[in-house]
Amino acid sequence: MKLPKPDIVHRGEGVLVANKKPGMPVRGDGDLTLRNCVLELAFARKNRMRPWHEIDPLASGAVAFITGHERDDLEVPDTKPEVTYLALVEGEYGADAIEGGTSINAPIEGSTSRGNPVTHVRVIAQGNGAALVQVRARPDIPNQVRQHLAQTGHAIVGDTDFGATRDDVGRFALHSYEVRFRELETGKVERVRVPAPRGWWDVVGATPASGMATEIDDQRKDDEGWGEVAGWYDELISSRGSDHHERVILPGLERLVGLQAGEKLLDIACGQGVAARHLIGACPGATAMGVDLSSELIERAKGQSPESIDYQVGDARELGSLGLDGFDAACCVMALMNIDPIDGVLSGAHSVLKDSGRLVSVILHPSFRNPGATYWGWLRDERTGRHTQYRRVDRYMSSHANAIVMNPGAVSDGAEAVTTMTHHRPIGVYIQKLVQAGFVVDSIEEWVSDRKSEPGPRAAAENLARAEIPMFCAIRAIKR
Repeated sequence: MKLPKPDIVHRGEGVLVANKKPGMPVRGDGDLTLRNCVLELAFARKNRMRPWHEIDPLASGAVAFITGHERDDLEVPDTKPEVTYLALVEGEYGADAIEGGTSINAPIEGSTSRGNPVTHVRVIAQGNGAALVQVRARPDIPNQVRQHLAQTGHAIVGDTDFGATRDDVGRFALHSYEVRFRELETGKVERVRVPAPRGWWDVVGATPASGMATEIDDQRKDDEGWGEVAGWYDELISSRGSDHHERVILPGLERLVGLQAGEKLLDIACGQGVAARHLIGACPGATAMGVDLSSELIERAKGQSPESIDYQVGDARELGSLGLDGFDAACCVMALMNIDPIDGVLSGAHSVLKDSGRLVSVILHPSFRNPGATYWGWLRDERTGRHTQYRRVDRYMSSHANAIVMNPGAVSDGAEAVTTMTHHRPIGVYIQKLVQAGFVVDSIEEWVSDRKSEPGPRAAAENLARAEIPMFCAIRAIKR
């Protein structure tokens, strides 16, 4: 698998600086790490470049690499580069912090370091209940910035593991803006800066100083750069699914579909074929057909599937006109809420299924995952000091459509939004339309996320909320 070309923003004698994208770890066990991408470069491979320091996997920005090649004329320093972060945080600061900055001297959960680490914060701009701050952490140990900011009531936007309730930019809003180090050969002090997403200033209603923020056109350059990650990531997801797919959706789907050897499955709106491949892999002797409107996704699915799975480009709302029939089972996974109307999908599924054939649909839970109408929130018991995370529901009974941004990270960097429509319907509407199509609903299940928060002051409350508030709803219906 070809890795994406890294964005190298500085190259010196024995040192280079790469611009890490959010969500990509600096190093780790997987293939898609910044280290592996950098080592694809001949210069880096020859000099055995290695990460000189770490930043949080969810963060973006500057990461310095240093040579691991032994040279008598290069003195490799023991000290790490100094990192200056920019963070978009919840809440606004008081006058004292704005004028002179503030420092946080407090222990970090899970740390074995002697003494308390210190985090220095300077307010750059604030407004609309949020602040854009410059952060320097000493000694910058894992989770130091996240915990210290959260402890002072200023959780990083998007950092739900440490209590954030806002997600204005669709990502974890921490960015390594500057790395400061000495060049190995000359001893010259270098400061390498990587502009932060321009959209962060929009959140607080401010204009960035020159050079601090990205420009829109910068996000559209370099076709060989991060643009390749879309394809790589697409292939990664299509081969095994996200962690929710792997550990929640696919096991539940397998159980509800109950596919048997010799049976024939239809995967409706199949995308890259994740569901079909899982179900056929779990049931040797069965066969499947996947249908999706996207020819590109169908080509990706074909390239990763066994001969026992066929694919066809077609509209899920017009299954009855695609010449399909004789299926024992059908599934539609995480797609019905993106299709409107769904009458044709359900009547089409009924027409291609054998008598007593079963249809299993998996959707985001309409009660608790209603875009634009449900949110996470926090309450604190003043008597015990304990935090409780809750799910706020503003509306449920009315069906409505919302535009969902598919590239929130890029949008926060100033790129044009790529949107799709999602359609909220109460559970009763899904049941009603299944019955109208000729089905009998025999099972409804609610599935929760199995993710666990990293240790922190609100981890227990977050884990309890995940265990009690379902994320997905699965409906099985039988053809009458």
